[in-house]
Amino acid sequence: MSSGVQPGESSSSVDLTILGAGPAGLAAAYYAGHRHASVRIVESLEEVGGQLVALYPEKHMGDVAGFPSVVAHELAARLAEQGLQFQPELCPSEEAVSMEVVELGGEELIRLGTSVGNSYLSRGLIVTTGHGAFAPRKLPLGGIEEWEGRGLHYAVREKAELAGKRCVIVGGGDSALDWLLGLAEVAEPPIVLVHRRDRFRALESSLAKARALEREGKARIMTPCEVREIHGSGQIEAVTIEDSSSGTGERVPCDALITLLGFSSHLGAIAHWGLEHFNRRQLRVDPTTMRTSKPRIYAAGDVAGYEGKITLITIALAEAAMAANNAVAEIRHEKAQPEYSSE
Repeated sequence: MSSGVQPGESSSSVDLTILGAGPAGLAAAYYAGHRHASVRIVESLEEVGGQLVALYPEKHMGDVAGFPSVVAHELAARLAEQGLQFQPELCPSEEAVSMEVVELGGEELIRLGTSVGNSYLSRGLIVTTGHGAFAPRKLPLGGIEEWEGRGLHYAVREKAELAGKRCVIVGGGDSALDWLLGLAEVAEPPIVLVHRRDRFRALESSLAKARALEREGKARIMTPCEVREIHGSGQIEAVTIEDSSSGTGERVPCDALITLLGFSSHLGAIAHWGLEHFNRRQLRVDPTTMRTSKPRIYAAGDVAGYEGKITLITIALAEAAMAANNAVAEIRHEKAQPEYSSE
């Protein structure tokens, strides 16, 4: 434990610093503010919303409580409206790089250092950084990077960019099925979905809708298959798709190759803060409180790990409520009992 104020350090401490302004971070800010706690949010991106706005703003989401279907950027806007209503201090474009416990004025505080040289003090910390630093998993093809910006996509930001294009989607999870359904109205039919296994990891309801599109001629589902080669001059024009069971290949016209194979991620600087890990991507928390292995440090959302974890936004919002209320209770030495928002 160190002491003393550092040059450039914010002179005012807050009750809670929240790392990350995605869904979990915004929810934590709301619940902490509702408990009359002072809050600071440190976000590495330029805007709030996390992956909802950074990776798939036009994705339709059907697994968020209270919304039969909601577009990602609209959900982010609603979460921001709720989460920022108590006017937390917002620090965008700053990545947390260091953390230490210090004693100042007889009070034990958490000092957070950021990538732009700022230093912030708080009584508690809630980590909601999602998957942390991440990079898309790529097709195992030689020279795959050469097609980036020339028809190869790792995410879909605007559906309008793919209007009238012949799309091939690679993946077997929820994102792949969601985008097959989401692009059906704008892309040139049929949209081709390629998965290396016969069995999908997506919701059964999404797969049923995809099969319905296939019967209508708007989609073509190819399993067990893999993309083996990309063809084109300047831009992608076609891909060779191989049937894994027979070894035969088929050249399929393609303007947009969308690979939704997930992301390889790591905790970044947070990995070196002495917090116990659940795996290399998550911090171990007590699921009854969301507290990490260190006092007054909590986690919520994808970065929080425990046995039986379900990675849904709905779960992340609940975890954020637990983290905020328990963090406030710990720094105030009181019972973790939230004030109700209804009257």
